[in-house]
Amino acid sequence: MKRKFFAIAVITALILPVQAQEKEEKLKELEKLEAEAGKVTPPDSLKAKAGIAAEADTLIADESEEVFIEVEETMDLSVETEDTTRINIGGIMTVEETGDETVIRIGKKAVRIVTDGEITEMSVEDEDEYEDKDCIPARRYFDGHLGGIELGFNSYSTGQWGRNPVMAESYLDLNTAKSTNFNIISPSVSLGLSRHFGIVSALGVNFNNYRFDGNNSVYSADGGILAPYYPAEGINYEKSKLATVYGVLPVILELQIPVTHRSTINIGAGVIGAVKLGSHTKVVYYDDGKQKEKNHDDFSLNVLRYGVTARAGYEMVHVYGTCYLSQMFEKGKGPELYPFEVGLAMTFND
Repeated sequence: MKRKFFAIAVITALILPVQAQEKEEKLKELEKLEAEAGKVTPPDSLKAKAGIAAEADTLIADESEEVFIEVEETMDLSVETEDTTRINIGGIMTVEETGDETVIRIGKKAVRIVTDGEITEMSVEDEDEYEDKDCIPARRYFDGHLGGIELGFNSYSTGQWGRNPVMAESYLDLNTAKSTNFNIISPSVSLGLSRHFGIVSALGVNFNNYRFDGNNSVYSADGGILAPYYPAEGINYEKSKLATVYGVLPVILELQIPVTHRSTINIGAGVIGAVKLGSHTKVVYYDDGKQKEKNHDDFSLNVLRYGVTARAGYEMVHVYGTCYLSQMFEKGKGPELYPFEVGLAMTFND
């Protein structure tokens, strides 16, 4: 409440001199007209001049009152939410109070007052990016953290959450240290439900490399059944992997915990959908020199998949994890495996 009165006092102190200066200019113009009229007016017009002077005196006497009346008429008090109060003064200034923070906006400048216990901080900021903040509700100030680059590791489990006790075939064993995941996420779209809580979504491309640990690859046998592929006798694969590319669409609920008035700790969780864009196997071996072979096929991978995703971090740096609830391969054409990935994300929202 003290900050609210302080904000109103600051605004009034800024407006009153401006409007008083306008009144003074009008009065000077009136006196100038009176002086010019006096040069050509005969003595019997003194009464008329006295009327003009009386009008000017009335204007001076009522000046202060009119200023306060105009301020009162242009002041509009509205409450956006239970925690947010906004005061709009003539479409020129706004005062917004949210919790321990008060923001006074004048044009493209903002005075931010933050109270933390007995400590009060004041800063002046340039808000060019919000040219019409008067018309933007507080919830739209929310900006989520999702778009950027993600790098991590991927694998798969037998059964959702690893509940299936049946082990996968040995030819599907992975070298987890070399099974990597890389994601490119477009700039995100945010829908604020409050100043520090909202929905974030974006489009992205998901690259997965499943590096096999054994001396084998995979291929689609008759009927599209996934089967192991072994090299000729005497050849050892230096590298063997299954690579997939998916387009992804995550939708996340994000909570931002303010650390300072500019920095937040971000926690998010939600769902993710994906559509397959491509897949291939690659093997590298030595036989009269280094040899590389690629085989582009669908390998009975599910075209569509869905799962859950979560992330947490500070400002631009986050850790993320995604677990798919749909099977990696089409039912009956491959083992029951559920892919997952974890890693580090760098977002470019700030």
